[in-house]
Amino acid sequence: MRITGGLARGIALDVPKKGEVRPATDFVRERIFGRLATAIQNTNVLDCFAGTGAYGLEALSRGAQHVCFVEKDLRVVSVLRNNCAKVCKSLQREVSSAVSIISVDAFHFDFSRLEFPINYIFFDPPYRFWEECSAAMLNLLEKLAQIFPKSQMVIEYPSQFIWSEQIPWEPIYPIPSRKKKNVPENNLFRKR
Repeated sequence: MRITGGLARGIALDVPKKGEVRPATDFVRERIFGRLATAIQNTNVLDCFAGTGAYGLEALSRGAQHVCFVEKDLRVVSVLRNNCAKVCKSLQREVSSAVSIISVDAFHFDFSRLEFPINYIFFDPPYRFWEECSAAMLNLLEKLAQIFPKSQMVIEYPSQFIWSEQIPWEPIYPIPSRKKKNVPENNLFRKR
Protein backbone atom coordinates (compact mmCIF):
# COMPACT_ATOMS: atom_id res chain seq x y z
CA MET A 1 0.00 0.00 0.00
CA ARG A 2 1.39 3.38 -1.04
CA ILE A 3 0.55 7.06 -1.23
CA THR A 4 -1.02 7.39 -4.68
CA GLY A 5 -0.51 11.07 -5.47
CA GLY A 6 0.93 14.39 -4.46
CA LEU A 7 4.43 15.18 -3.23
CA ALA A 8 4.80 11.97 -1.21
CA ARG A 9 3.58 9.75 -4.05
CA GLY A 10 5.03 6.25 -3.86
CA ILE A 11 5.84 6.28 -0.13
CA ALA A 12 4.96 2.83 1.25
CA LEU A 13 2.65 2.73 4.25
CA ASP A 14 3.03 0.12 6.97
CA VAL A 15 0.00 -2.00 7.90
CA PRO A 16 -0.38 -3.76 11.28
CA LYS A 17 -0.02 -7.51 11.05
CA LYS A 18 -3.00 -8.20 13.34
CA GLY A 19 -6.24 -6.48 14.20
CA GLU A 20 -9.26 -4.97 12.51
CA VAL A 21 -7.41 -2.51 10.30
CA ARG A 22 -8.77 -2.49 6.77
CA PRO A 23 -6.89 0.28 4.95
CA ALA A 24 -8.55 2.07 2.07
CA THR A 25 -7.15 0.56 -1.10
CA ASP A 26 -4.97 2.53 -3.49
CA PHE A 27 -7.75 2.29 -6.08
CA VAL A 28 -10.36 3.80 -3.74
CA ARG A 29 -8.07 6.61 -2.60
CA GLU A 30 -7.17 7.48 -6.20
CA ARG A 31 -10.87 7.78 -7.04
CA ILE A 32 -11.69 9.88 -3.98
CA PHE A 33 -8.77 12.27 -4.35
CA GLY A 34 -9.32 12.49 -8.09
CA ARG A 35 -12.77 13.85 -7.26
CA LEU A 36 -11.51 16.21 -4.54
CA ALA A 37 -8.60 17.36 -6.75
CA THR A 38 -7.13 20.68 -5.64
CA ALA A 39 -9.99 21.38 -3.18
CA ILE A 40 -7.99 19.48 -0.52
CA GLN A 41 -5.09 21.97 -0.68
CA ASN A 42 -4.56 24.17 2.40
CA THR A 43 -7.37 22.46 4.32
CA ASN A 44 -7.64 20.89 7.76
CA VAL A 45 -8.60 17.24 7.72
CA LEU A 46 -10.00 14.85 10.32
CA ASP A 47 -9.28 11.15 9.78
CA CYS A 48 -11.71 9.37 12.11
CA PHE A 49 -10.99 5.67 12.83
CA ALA A 50 -7.65 6.41 11.20
CA GLY A 51 -5.99 3.01 11.26
CA THR A 52 -2.86 3.28 9.09
CA GLY A 53 -3.71 6.89 8.27
CA ALA A 54 -4.03 6.19 4.55
CA TYR A 55 -6.79 8.76 3.93
CA GLY A 56 -5.26 11.53 6.02
CA LEU A 57 -1.73 10.97 4.73
CA GLU A 58 -3.00 10.96 1.15
CA ALA A 59 -4.64 14.33 1.90
CA LEU A 60 -1.39 15.63 3.40
CA SER A 61 0.58 14.49 0.36
CA ARG A 62 -1.87 16.32 -1.89
CA GLY A 63 -1.60 19.62 -0.06
CA ALA A 64 -3.70 19.54 3.13
CA GLN A 65 -2.35 21.91 5.76
CA HIS A 66 -3.00 19.76 8.84
CA VAL A 67 -4.44 16.31 9.55
CA CYS A 68 -5.89 15.19 12.86
CA PHE A 69 -5.97 11.40 13.25
CA VAL A 70 -8.28 9.71 15.77
CA GLU A 71 -7.41 6.07 16.51
CA LYS A 72 -7.86 4.16 19.77
CA ASP A 73 -5.84 0.95 19.22
CA LEU A 74 -2.37 1.62 20.65
CA ARG A 75 -0.72 -1.01 18.44
CA VAL A 76 -2.19 0.67 15.39
CA VAL A 77 -1.21 4.13 16.68
CA SER A 78 2.41 2.99 16.68
CA VAL A 79 2.15 2.08 12.97
CA LEU A 80 0.31 5.34 12.30
CA ARG A 81 3.11 7.36 13.93
CA ASN A 82 5.68 5.61 11.70
CA ASN A 83 3.59 6.29 8.60
CA CYS A 84 3.23 9.97 9.55
CA ALA A 85 6.98 10.27 10.07
CA LYS A 86 7.73 8.75 6.64
CA VAL A 87 5.26 10.94 4.77
CA CYS A 88 6.28 14.12 6.61
CA LYS A 89 9.95 13.39 5.92
CA SER A 90 9.14 13.03 2.22
CA LEU A 91 7.22 16.32 2.32
CA GLN A 92 10.02 18.02 4.30
CA ARG A 93 7.49 19.01 6.96
CA GLU A 94 7.72 18.77 10.73
CA VAL A 95 5.44 16.03 12.03
CA SER A 96 4.35 18.24 14.94
CA SER A 97 3.03 20.98 12.64
CA ALA A 98 1.51 18.70 9.98
CA VAL A 99 -0.35 16.10 12.06
CA SER A 100 -2.03 15.49 15.39
CA ILE A 101 -2.63 11.96 16.63
CA ILE A 102 -5.34 11.56 19.23
CA SER A 103 -5.35 8.08 20.74
CA VAL A 104 -8.92 7.82 21.95
CA ASP A 105 -12.19 6.05 21.17
CA ALA A 106 -13.95 8.24 18.57
CA PHE A 107 -17.31 7.44 20.17
CA HIS A 108 -16.23 9.18 23.39
CA PHE A 109 -14.08 12.06 22.13
CA ASP A 110 -15.23 15.68 22.36
CA PHE A 111 -14.44 16.85 18.83
CA SER A 112 -15.28 20.44 19.76
CA ARG A 113 -11.89 20.49 21.55
CA LEU A 114 -10.05 20.57 18.22
CA GLU A 115 -8.21 23.85 17.89
CA PHE A 116 -8.85 24.45 14.19
CA PRO A 117 -11.80 24.25 11.78
CA ILE A 118 -12.18 21.01 9.85
CA ASN A 119 -12.83 21.14 6.11
CA TYR A 120 -12.88 17.42 5.30
CA ILE A 121 -13.65 14.37 7.39
CA PHE A 122 -12.66 10.84 6.40
CA PHE A 123 -14.90 8.36 8.21
CA ASP A 124 -13.91 4.70 7.77
CA PRO A 125 -14.79 2.61 10.85
CA PRO A 126 -14.57 -1.18 11.02
CA TYR A 127 -17.50 -2.54 9.00
CA ARG A 128 -18.91 -4.46 11.95
CA PHE A 129 -19.63 -1.13 13.70
CA TRP A 130 -22.35 -0.29 11.15
CA GLU A 131 -24.39 -3.24 12.47
CA GLU A 132 -23.13 -3.84 16.01
CA CYS A 133 -23.00 -0.20 17.14
CA SER A 134 -25.56 1.42 14.86
CA ALA A 135 -26.95 3.77 17.53
CA ALA A 136 -23.44 4.90 18.52
CA MET A 137 -22.53 5.38 14.83
CA LEU A 138 -25.62 7.52 14.24
CA ASN A 139 -24.86 9.54 17.37
CA LEU A 140 -21.27 10.13 16.24
CA LEU A 141 -22.35 11.18 12.74
CA GLU A 142 -24.87 13.61 14.29
CA LYS A 143 -22.23 15.01 16.63
CA LEU A 144 -19.79 15.57 13.75
CA ALA A 145 -22.53 17.29 11.72
CA GLN A 146 -23.26 19.67 14.61
CA ILE A 147 -19.62 20.48 15.35
CA PHE A 148 -18.46 20.73 11.72
CA PRO A 149 -21.55 21.86 9.76
CA LYS A 150 -19.55 23.24 6.82
CA SER A 151 -17.32 20.19 6.42
CA GLN A 152 -17.59 17.61 3.72
CA MET A 153 -17.23 13.97 4.66
CA VAL A 154 -16.01 10.91 2.79
CA ILE A 155 -17.65 7.85 4.30
CA GLU A 156 -16.71 4.27 3.51
CA TYR A 157 -19.37 1.76 4.47
CA PRO A 158 -20.31 -1.82 3.58
CA SER A 159 -22.36 -2.15 0.40
CA GLN A 160 -25.17 -3.95 2.25
CA PHE A 161 -25.67 -0.98 4.60
CA ILE A 162 -28.81 1.00 3.74
CA TRP A 163 -28.34 4.76 4.04
CA SER A 164 -31.11 6.31 6.10
CA GLU A 165 -32.73 9.75 6.10
CA GLN A 166 -31.96 9.80 9.85
CA ILE A 167 -28.27 10.21 9.10
CA PRO A 168 -27.50 13.95 9.04
CA TRP A 169 -25.19 13.71 6.01
CA GLU A 170 -26.54 13.65 2.47
CA PRO A 171 -24.64 12.19 -0.47
CA ILE A 172 -23.46 14.75 -2.98
CA TYR A 173 -21.20 12.59 -5.10
CA PRO A 174 -20.91 8.81 -5.28
CA ILE A 175 -17.34 7.71 -5.71
CA PRO A 176 -17.27 4.75 -8.08
CA SER A 177 -15.85 1.52 -6.80
CA ARG A 178 -15.10 -1.68 -8.64
CA LYS A 179 -18.31 -3.45 -9.53
CA LYS A 180 -17.90 -6.55 -7.40
CA LYS A 181 -20.22 -8.09 -4.87
CA ASN A 182 -19.82 -6.78 -1.30
CA VAL A 183 -17.42 -4.01 -2.31
CA PRO A 184 -17.51 -1.01 0.04
CA GLU A 185 -19.45 2.05 -0.95
CA ASN A 186 -17.81 5.47 -0.89
CA ASN A 187 -19.57 8.78 -1.07
CA LEU A 188 -18.79 12.41 -0.55
CA PHE A 189 -21.35 13.90 1.84
CA ARG A 190 -22.38 17.26 3.22
CA LYS A 191 -24.55 18.08 6.20
CA ARG A 192 -28.28 17.94 5.42
